[in-house]
Amino acid sequence: MPAARPSPFRAGRPPGAAAVSSAAGVSFSGNHVLLADCSEFQPDIADAAYLKWSQAIVIRAMYGDQHDDGAWYGGARRAALHAGGAKFLGIYQYVVASQDPGDQAAALVRLLGKLQPGEKVIADIEEGSGDLADSWRIWADTIASSLGDAPWDYSGLDFAAAHNLAPVSWLADYTGTEPSPAHTLWQFTDSYAVPGVGTADCSVYHGTIAQLAALAHGGAKPAPGPAAEPQIASGAKGAAVVLAQQRLNAWGTSPRLVTDGSFGPATLAAVKAFQHAHGLTADGVIGPSTWAKLAASP
Repeated sequence: MPAARPSPFRAGRPPGAAAVSSAAGVSFSGNHVLLADCSEFQPDIADAAYLKWSQAIVIRAMYGDQHDDGAWYGGARRAALHAGGAKFLGIYQYVVASQDPGDQAAALVRLLGKLQPGEKVIADIEEGSGDLADSWRIWADTIASSLGDAPWDYSGLDFAAAHNLAPVSWLADYTGTEPSPAHTLWQFTDSYAVPGVGTADCSVYHGTIAQLAALAHGGAKPAPGPAAEPQIASGAKGAAVVLAQQRLNAWGTSPRLVTDGSFGPATLAAVKAFQHAHGLTADGVIGPSTWAKLAASP
């Protein structure tokens, strides 16, 4: 009989903080995608209603080495979302501190079989003590070597900083102001009214659904070039900057950039470092030569 699960830890709230009642004070401009996070707390999802609202979603498949039919339904939810037209499907495993991270990852690999286009595997790391960087690396290496796609990690702002996990790809923080550490998704509330789901955690991606899908397994990789993308430099804003930030992250820029569409100091530094590393003029301006190199496979 599986061990009893502890009370859910809300990664986006510091310990002892009051529950978040709504996301009424949070709004987004420009291209963005909202994603609900569905686990056993949202067992009854009206897929058509949800997918009309968003073509991106994240669902929990496993809690430790046990599959989670509260959201997974033996794989039926995965199949239904793909059949309904989902373009990005995050599939995550709650990584239990008391179990070996490699064994947990191997169990998830067995459950998934192989990845389908548009899927991204994610480690939910919310418990444990001390430095958890090795646990994350063991889990990630198992997933990447078995499924052929680099996974993401999820944690709370404070927890990630305290346990040497930062930056994480999917960052939880419910303070109403987007956190500064690099991330790809921001989980901004645990109380969002989601069509077809009800009340659920909700996250945002800054960019289009096509750009988000391109980050997943089998995604259509962007192929920018001088005829497709404008020259951009410090101070620029918009979709071209989002694309540049995504490509820089794909090339492994460190620290990872926030894909917010704003060409600020962090993006400028990353561009110059990328140009220098690839024998380009390190002027911080993304023109035809830099776009062409960014578009290549890392």
